[in-house]
Amino acid sequence: MSGAHRDAEATTDEFRIDHTRPPSPPGSELAWESTITAPTEWVPYVYTDAEVHTLTTRRRISVASLTCGGLGLLIGIFGVWGVFLSLAGVILALIARNTEHRARLFWASGLVTGLAGVALGVGWFVIVTQTFLA
Repeated sequence: MSGAHRDAEATTDEFRIDHTRPPSPPGSELAWESTITAPTEWVPYVYTDAEVHTLTTRRRISVASLTCGGLGLLIGIFGVWGVFLSLAGVILALIARNTEHRARLFWASGLVTGLAGVALGVGWFVIVTQTFLA
């Protein structure tokens, strides 16, 4: 009867499909209590002193964003080439915003100086293209 469809009017099932398993004999299954392996209460993670020191003093990316943003702003005063360092400062500040929460002053300053350097670079680009193309 391969490919045959079941008749909706039929009272018996010709295919004899049974998706239930036969019951197991008594005593052959494990008791539910013996299958519990997880702890019954939550145990908090305790940080070591070295981990706390590492997490609270991590500021490398923030300092790098401040440095790149400041140098990009300084170079951006004199020409277009500061845009690349300023963009690096902005990207590093956005990364540090998610990873280095205690160094907010550093990454915020790097973000501001980086955006200012990008604005100066865009200004230089507009001035140069308007001067030479006009």
